[in-house]
Amino acid sequence: METLKIRTGLEPVVLFRRLTKLERSGRYTEGLSLICADRDDLMRVPDTSGLDFEAAAELQLRYGSLIGFYGHNKMITGAQEHSKNVLTAAREVFQKLRNVEKIAECENLIALAYWRTGEYRETDLWLDTALSHGLTQGSQARLYSFVIRSLNFLSLKKHEQNIAYCRSVEDTVKQFGDAFLNGSLCANIATSLKDISKNGQALAYFSLARTYFESTRHRTYQALVENNLALLYMNEGNFRIAHDSVDAAIDIYKRLKDKTREGSSLETKAQICLAEKRPEAGLSYIDRSIAVLRKSENQAYLAESLMTRAKTLLILDNFQDAVFSMMEAVDITRRQTGEIAARELIDEFQTAFDPGKITAKNKLTADELELVIPASLSKYSEYSGVWINNSHLEDLGIPRGSLAVTVDEKVKRGDLVAAVERDSGAVVCGYYDSDFGMVCLESGSGQPYLFDENAITIKGKIIGVCRDGQNADGKMIVEPIGQTA
Repeated sequence: METLKIRTGLEPVVLFRRLTKLERSGRYTEGLSLICADRDDLMRVPDTSGLDFEAAAELQLRYGSLIGFYGHNKMITGAQEHSKNVLTAAREVFQKLRNVEKIAECENLIALAYWRTGEYRETDLWLDTALSHGLTQGSQARLYSFVIRSLNFLSLKKHEQNIAYCRSVEDTVKQFGDAFLNGSLCANIATSLKDISKNGQALAYFSLARTYFESTRHRTYQALVENNLALLYMNEGNFRIAHDSVDAAIDIYKRLKDKTREGSSLETKAQICLAEKRPEAGLSYIDRSIAVLRKSENQAYLAESLMTRAKTLLILDNFQDAVFSMMEAVDITRRQTGEIAARELIDEFQTAFDPGKITAKNKLTADELELVIPASLSKYSEYSGVWINNSHLEDLGIPRGSLAVTVDEKVKRGDLVAAVERDSGAVVCGYYDSDFGMVCLESGSGQPYLFDENAITIKGKIIGVCRDGQNADGKMIVEPIGQTA
């Protein structure tokens, strides 16, 4: 294999420190410029003549890492495979030197290269290996494994698992990690919180992530935060702010010439247009996204855009083309992630095609009741339930013995909500009002319930009711219920 002549005359220790700093701030072009003249001819390895055994391996590690990041952004075919090969060679040297910190760092970066091509099972296997070395609590390689594992949960849409995992390692990363690691973990947990509609908590974590990334001047990851904030604002119906955020992300990616993430943010733009009920505009953006992502090695991003295109075409009554887009997304997902994930995409398509026939499993009891959700309520992603054991809510259309169906969504004055008294665990329902530290729940008949705001927890907004128990198929039919007094 041909070698690249190193351009810099810096001492190895100074060079490696500078390369690491540039990588952690997203300045991959500058990092590669210290190593080689032709950044787009990355299929070679750096010339390590004149360096000792360990320094030569460290240069390979830093170069292999930069290849992966730079090649992903610039859509350089074969970059991830070459990155893995260079990192594997460096790992073999560190194994001979018994330097477990560096071995784990190589394994983390190999895992990340697999993640970039959507090969999530391989990512997990390499992370298991990286975490098997018994590193110290403050090991930077160990902390980076946590961040990449979280990223993998996120890509697999295992949001509850990701949140639990992030919170289990959050204090350790906060104590020992740098701004890059802390910002990455905060951004990952925020994205999962957003996707399960815990928008207030998500916004707090996004704000933390933005602060960390500003301190590192990592513009790529600042743009990632903007892209995810756009989706959060979209979920809340703030479409103007959502467009402003995603436009800011796209502008940063264009300036950085990060085509892969620009393509992904164009998919976000299309989602916002769909939420605004502008499918024609959404189709224009999603077609641009797919055209860009077909040149990328990130197959997961492409599958996501193809699914958004399929849903858009369904809205536009172009069923045949919608099916073709869905089939391509499913094929990519099955190859990269497995059968279960592919079937989930098919379920997602079926839901978009006929939302009136959604059957959603929700953790309402140990037996996992199955609810049949009407089309008017299908916009919500997750449901909970409260069994009603008294007759106080009959005037509201929620009789004794029925199941009130709730969603975890920000409540406002006049919403019908379910709340739990923290001391007794009793459930109280009614129309919500709040002022001066007091919460009032008006049931529609009799005296309103008054609570100190610290004495209750709002379980969720009531959006429907199951009055008749389970049907012959063992499912419960949800009927929409009014939200204002």
